[in-house]
This record gives sequence, C-alpha cells and structure tokens, in this order.
Amino acid sequence: MYAKLLGFGAAYGLGYTIVKSLFPSPVLLLLFSNEQTGEGNLTMLALVYMLSGLLAGIIGGPLFGAFLLRRRKASSSAALGWGAPRPSPVYSGPDLGKSLALSLAFALSIGFISALLTMGAYQFGVLPQGGVLDPLALIKSSNFSPGYPLLIAWTFARDLLPAMLAGLMLAPFGGNFLYRLYAANRPSPVPRSHSFEEDF
Repeated sequence: MYAKLLGFGAAYGLGYTIVKSLFPSPVLLLLFSNEQTGEGNLTMLALVYMLSGLLAGIIGGPLFGAFLLRRRKASSSAALGWGAPRPSPVYSGPDLGKSLALSLAFALSIGFISALLTMGAYQFGVLPQGGVLDPLALIKSSNFSPGYPLLIAWTFARDLLPAMLAGLMLAPFGGNFLYRLYAANRPSPVPRSHSFEEDF
C-alpha cells in the first residue's frame, strides 16, 4: 500500500507540477534559458519550482493516505465498539461528490507542501533572496502586523490556486482511488434484530 500511495502521490505531483509551471506564469519556458537575472539562474529557478511540486506529491501521497487509513480505522472502531472484529471490505461504488472532494483536498495538501518547500529553497539559499518571486520577501515587506496574515495567505494561494485546478483535472483519474481508500472496510449498517412480534 505504501508503494502504491507513493506512486499515486508522484502522479498527482507531476500533474500539479505541470499546472504550476504554466500558472500564473509559464515557468516551464525558463527551463532551458540558463540566463542570470535578479531572480538567479532561470534554469535553476524553473527546476526548483517544478521539483517542489513533484516532491510535494511524493511526500503528500503517503501522508494523505495514512490520514485516510487512520480516519477509516477510527470510524470503524467507533461504529463496531472497542475490540470488535474487523469487518470484511465494504465498497458500494463510487461517490462522485466525495471523490471530487478528496481529490481537491489531496491536491491542496500537495500545494501546501510545495509552498513550504519553495520557501525553504529561498530560506536556505538554493534560490537568491529578495527577488520578485521570493515569497519570504513578500511577507517581510509588510510594515504592520495585521498585514502578515494576508501576505502569508497570498503566498500560499500562489500554490494552492494551481493545486485546486490540478485537483479538478485529476479527479476523474484519482478521485475514485482516494474514495476506495476512504470507504473500504467501513462498517455496513448493522441490521435490526428480528423479533417474533414483527411477524404479526
């Protein structure tokens, strides 16, 4: 299951990387430019932005899968009672609404991780600080404390918005897998006990 989640996360990360490299600016076009600018080497910039999305998918796949499995086990234990035997897998078919919601949630988690990785690249000197694309420079530009939450929200929104688009686009392919992971082994409704009086 771990290997499957790793591969699934990598696939979502790749899809998110493609969307991110084209939105809001075509970073993908900078991949082979190898020019030095105020933002640093443009090839390195494009590589970092694209690899952050792919790594976010690889990291997010097992984490999101573990969250779904943990939630599934908790709901099964609550419904069956402590120490009750585990039921056989129950899967009644896809739920389109939940599949879409899970796909969006997973893509948003990838976008959040990608934003953290990008900030880390600037913080630890992989990319030069102070450029227009530097999210830390944007946050530090606020001169009053109420501005920090808005700037932090906008910084993450630059990754979360393409993540939402990727989640919508990939939902037909990955949403059903996430829903199966979410729904499997959930207890089926316990039938009401049959009494003698109900026969009359």
